[in-house]
Amino acid sequence: MDADWASNVSNRKSTNGFMFSFGSGAVSWSSKKQPTIALLSTEAEYKGVTIGACEVIWLQKLLLDLGQVVDALVVIYCDNISSILLTNNLVYHVRTKHIEVHYHFSTEKVLAKEIDLIHVSIED
Repeated sequence: MDADWASNVSNRKSTNGFMFSFGSGAVSWSSKKQPTIALLSTEAEYKGVTIGACEVIWLQKLLLDLGQVVDALVVIYCDNISSILLTNNLVYHVRTKHIEVHYHFSTEKVLAKEIDLIHVSIED
């Protein structure tokens, strides 16, 4: 998962992208402009993580419908440490009221042990 903060020069909306693989093949990917302007790079990445977490839940339900139980923790790699800390720590949310409430979905999924968010260097 990655987000390109304020990359659109006409409206300064961020673009996020992700790719999920199952085994050795890519099964889901996306690159989209975010619907709202992110005030900080952390916010852009946090919104991207939430979009990725929603995709994970959908993929797990699809696999379950196909008879494939996913009992392993899904790992999402993110290059923004601040967004990882925000996702893993509810205390930070007091200072982030400007981030829309529905983006706290990813925090719920981390706390419920449905996904794991791990830092990856931007070079990787």
